Amino acid sequence: MSSAEQALGTTLRLGRPAPPSLLAFLRKELAPAPGRARNTVLLVAQVIVTILIGETFRIPDLPVFVFICFFLSGNDAASNMSTAVMGGIVIVVGTALTILFLMASLSEPGLRLPLMLLMTLAAGFLSQAMTMGALANILLFWIVYMTMSADMLETAGYSLDGFVGNTTDSTLPAALFMPPEEAMVHTLLWVGAVFVMALAIMVIANRLAGHDPLTMLRGGLVARLEAVAQACDRGGRPDTKESQAINRLAEQGVASLRHFHDLSVKLHPEMSQRHVGLAMIRTTARLVMIMLAWGRLYQPEGEAFLRKAGEIVRDFLRISGHGRDHTSPAEYDAAELEELAEPFRHDPRLHPIALELIRSLTIIHGLLLRPETSAASFAPEIKAAARSFLKPDAFTNPTYPRAAIRIALSVVICYAITRFTSWPGIQTAVVTCFLVSLGTVGDSVHKILLRVVGAMIGAFLGIGTILTVMPSLTDCLDLLLAVIPVALFAGWVKSGSDRIAYAGVQIAMAYFMTILQGYGPTLDMETARNRVVGILIGNIVVYLVAAVLWPVTTTDVARRHLTGAVRQLGELIMLRRKRPDAAVDITQEIEREKFGRAIASTRTALTNAPLEEERLKYIVAVPAITSALVTDIQMLAIPVAVISDMRHAPEEAALDYVRDLRLWLDDLAAWLAEGRDAAVLETALPVPPVLAHDPQRTAWFAILNDSLRQIIHRYDPDMPEQAEAA
Repeated sequence: MSSAEQALGTTLRLGRPAPPSLLAFLRKELAPAPGRARNTVLLVAQVIVTILIGETFRIPDLPVFVFICFFLSGNDAASNMSTAVMGGIVIVVGTALTILFLMASLSEPGLRLPLMLLMTLAAGFLSQAMTMGALANILLFWIVYMTMSADMLETAGYSLDGFVGNTTDSTLPAALFMPPEEAMVHTLLWVGAVFVMALAIMVIANRLAGHDPLTMLRGGLVARLEAVAQACDRGGRPDTKESQAINRLAEQGVASLRHFHDLSVKLHPEMSQRHVGLAMIRTTARLVMIMLAWGRLYQPEGEAFLRKAGEIVRDFLRISGHGRDHTSPAEYDAAELEELAEPFRHDPRLHPIALELIRSLTIIHGLLLRPETSAASFAPEIKAAARSFLKPDAFTNPTYPRAAIRIALSVVICYAITRFTSWPGIQTAVVTCFLVSLGTVGDSVHKILLRVVGAMIGAFLGIGTILTVMPSLTDCLDLLLAVIPVALFAGWVKSGSDRIAYAGVQIAMAYFMTILQGYGPTLDMETARNRVVGILIGNIVVYLVAAVLWPVTTTDVARRHLTGAVRQLGELIMLRRKRPDAAVDITQEIEREKFGRAIASTRTALTNAPLEEERLKYIVAVPAITSALVTDIQMLAIPVAVISDMRHAPEEAALDYVRDLRLWLDDLAAWLAEGRDAAVLETALPVPPVLAHDPQRTAWFAILNDSLRQIIHRYDPDMPEQAEAA
């Protein structure tokens, strides 16, 4: 086996980078990005409008009214519009159900408290078992939280204020004017109305100036095509900065692009009719992987071919930037590229992958320039399974009731702390249980950290405003001038990636809860203290319960998706094109889309894995699921595609080997999921045949075989280096 073949056969592993410092992390996450300034300005504009309306008409729960835009807004118009609609429905329905619930149980604490516990259990179960679990969780949380204050009629009766002056010191509790039960109903109706008004403002703002996620999708595709073009300009040589960029893109994957596509369809329904977006994402990702494989198989004979391919990609970029209606058509001739590949036709490794590159460029050319006519051929319709309200394993998966018990236990503990300490100001501990009790320990820890850090920053800024600026405020304009800088900062953080966005939400909430007390200047700093204390208590309780009681790690979820991807590879290697000379086979594209989604889900699940304790992440005798392993599994799709896309018919020995390999991939998936004897697994790996009349399949069978062996060697937990890494 040649050195180039050995290089690719080493599964093209990307090195594991050293963890970045906190300063480097913040610099990266707070750096400007497309659409970030727009989203920030839009959030600040909504803050200004809500403050003006709230202060002018003295709307109750002013901090909540102002904060809603931060809490529910995403970074694009599509998610904001859908969130506003669904959120409005949930709030209206939740408010109505809460009133009915209180009518039946307000005077019966012995009935109300058990029902609240049952609803908490239902919230935890349905949030995991329903396909729209987040909405069910919010609805039930809303009912539980709004009825919590009814446990103390004093809290219910003093929830609204009457005014005899223009400062916060000139308020009288509403209980002096109406029975506490009636005051509770007034509170519920007002809170519901406040949410609906805020959501209406959010819809109008995003309708006028919301950020289109299609822009982010196009930007991601352009970035990948630019990286491919630059690598082609260098002839595909390894160990260059261009090849390093390809490595980074391969490791990054296209999970974010798929997310942007799903959001874009909400604003542009016509995208779902031609299915061009998914085909572009899938083909561009394959193009990146082909360039990564080419660098490992580098031969000087292929430089002229790649440079021409780079020119074609740049032509595609020119058209994607200016639009196909405003530019001259791209000069693309697949036959010309095939002629440039003739000098290395004798190379059984390089020539097949050159044909894969030509095939990918042909698909992109058709999708980019002639989507109306080529979409049916290049972008098959992939029908999703009919969605029901409950997941298929809703009543058989033990994870769901365990999640319900965890969240219920956390709520009970925090509620008991609030009642026994007679400290209603720390009720944010209960809210925290609902908001940060996610499906896995890593996701919960991530949200806990953002919630704590954001709340402390917001409280600090709020107290600073009270001490330094508040005594000088005289009117609403002064208040706005004091609020805008903090709103800009919180909005900038909120408009960042998912790694820090929730911290911006907490900064805004803590700040507005601190300074927007009543309808005039305030010197009360207890709210900030109580909020931070409540959050700290809730976070501690949630983490202890999640880490001790049936912990589910992000690695567990990633392992499940990755084993599904490996089994999907077995399906892919069995497929043969009905028309070998066609650029696309519909059946193949459908199966490749399933594989791509499984890899994307694996990478998404691994995002918060570094936040989990080592004892939770690694299981003895089971391979550790890491980003490097995911990339290695993803790279297996290249030899699988090359083998299945070869134009000449396979020999019987090749078909037998493929069938055996398909069964062996099931064993590999079982090894990744449960851990087995790696030596037995390697011994069972089918030996690739030597095909005298088919050197290309012989070479790529050997490459695939070597890649699979290297995966076993590298990730076998019994190997000394793996044990040390774990």
